[in-house]
Amino acid sequence: MNNNMMNDNEFLSFDGPITAEESQFVTLPEGTYQFQIMSMDRKRYSGNSTKIPNGAPFAEVQLRFDGGDKGTTTVTERLYLLKSMQWKLTEFFRCLGQQVVTGQPFQPNWNIVGKTGTAELSVHQYTNRNGEERTNNQVKRFKAPEDGTAPQNVAQQQPVQQAQPQPVQQQPQQSTGYTPGMGMF
Repeated sequence: MNNNMMNDNEFLSFDGPITAEESQFVTLPEGTYQFQIMSMDRKRYSGNSTKIPNGAPFAEVQLRFDGGDKGTTTVTERLYLLKSMQWKLTEFFRCLGQQVVTGQPFQPNWNIVGKTGTAELSVHQYTNRNGEERTNNQVKRFKAPEDGTAPQNVAQQQPVQQAQPQPVQQQPQQSTGYTPGMGMF
């Protein structure tokens, strides 16, 4: 956890002073930005939609976009595990640098918190419950790395050397009926 997050979550007291502040919410202009994945939660949809069936599994990811001197913003993106949304899943994992070949099945690596990528943001205009006009950012599309390599980690602006995989000798295992990856979904 970084120092900003720890400071933001510092408890205030009912008996102490509170520093007056303006809202820190930022809407970035439309464009292409680098992001870092701050969190990912596995969920099931339970809403009222004609497009998404109830019970559909999805990953809810928090993406922090860095707009430089324009500020930073966090966008919540839902990645539904539906056949009709395979294009978006492909786009997302490709943007993280995972090896994805169009038309071929792939096993996504869901260990994505802290990973970085690039996406094109749009500005969404809406009216809130109080009738006020508001804007926020939405991901228009995830962009594949241009040179075919994984994006750099936002925290380390230096290239990372990867260890060479060592061969692993498999020992026969007794079947327990457990299938890895089948926990919640």
